[in-house]
Amino acid sequence: MSGLKFRNNHIVATYECDKTSNMTLPSLINNMVETSGLQSHALGNTEEQMSERGLAWIIIQYDIKINRMPTRREEITLETEALSYNRFFTYRAFRAFDQADNLLVEVITTFGVMEMTTRKLTQVSKELIAPYQAEEIRTMLRAPKIKPVNKETATSMPFRVRYLDIDGNMHVNNAKYFDWIINTIDTDILENYLIEAVTIKYEKEVGFGNMIESTVSVEQLADNKVMTAHVIENGGGNACIANITWVKR
Repeated sequence: MSGLKFRNNHIVATYECDKTSNMTLPSLINNMVETSGLQSHALGNTEEQMSERGLAWIIIQYDIKINRMPTRREEITLETEALSYNRFFTYRAFRAFDQADNLLVEVITTFGVMEMTTRKLTQVSKELIAPYQAEEIRTMLRAPKIKPVNKETATSMPFRVRYLDIDGNMHVNNAKYFDWIINTIDTDILENYLIEAVTIKYEKEVGFGNMIESTVSVEQLADNKVMTAHVIENGGGNACIANITWVKR
């Protein structure tokens, strides 16, 4: 049995969209995560209280399915639901609906709890999860396997981490990685294809001033689809890996 649901309405702003008037993935993700923050505040489990405990929620993985991206000035409903948790992770769903209550986007998210002093994951306590009424499970939810970048055909682009890339957890905000990923993709794909699915896994933190390398390779699929494989490297190690499936417009 899943936990409590929480809904929040949002009108898509012009600055949240790309040149095709579709809402960008980073903008959608930021608004979804904000919805979970609003739920936490409504339940009396605020970021300030987490900080007093020396803890912070961090995102480990997103599994995203897109039927249609919201568009400029469209009013959408964002829904979040705590699904389940085990000793080390908690699983939460985010959904975006249009005004006819059609499902536009669904995101299954894996969260962990980080100790701010050690910067390491710690166990998820029942006390933290209790307000959300999520089910305790003993297993880990399986996410799609992420295919590695094909180094023989890959292209790369460097980025330096700027001050405004850093969030309250003192590392690069999870949505920023989508900027680095999408900006390495050829414009032919960006202008002629739509995102259908994304799996992204965050492996190591990235901090202010770091120089990262975003690498992409492209694989042609059946049914007018392509798959882009991504890795973001920082200091020689992987900070993030991802796969995006694109369908012809």
